[in-house]
Amino acid sequence: MAINEETNSVKKYGNKQEICEFFGVSLGTLSNDLTKMRRDPNFKDCILQPSHGRVYISIIGYERYLKFCSESLKKRY
Repeated sequence: MAINEETNSVKKYGNKQEICEFFGVSLGTLSNDLTKMRRDPNFKDCILQPSHGRVYISIIGYERYLKFCSESLKKRY
């Protein structure tokens, strides 16, 4: 979770731009990750899409996905 400095509240979800800035990934990388997350039953609940143009990603869920990818990479080598 991230702290919203303007309101001093805890933020659970972010849009694509916010997630890119928070984790330091490009929009293309995030889009590829979101596609993989949607296909994986363990991570598909981390993405909310209430309409065609709006997508909200769980900050904790995306972090879990990155850790999962990191662990998978370690197991391969």
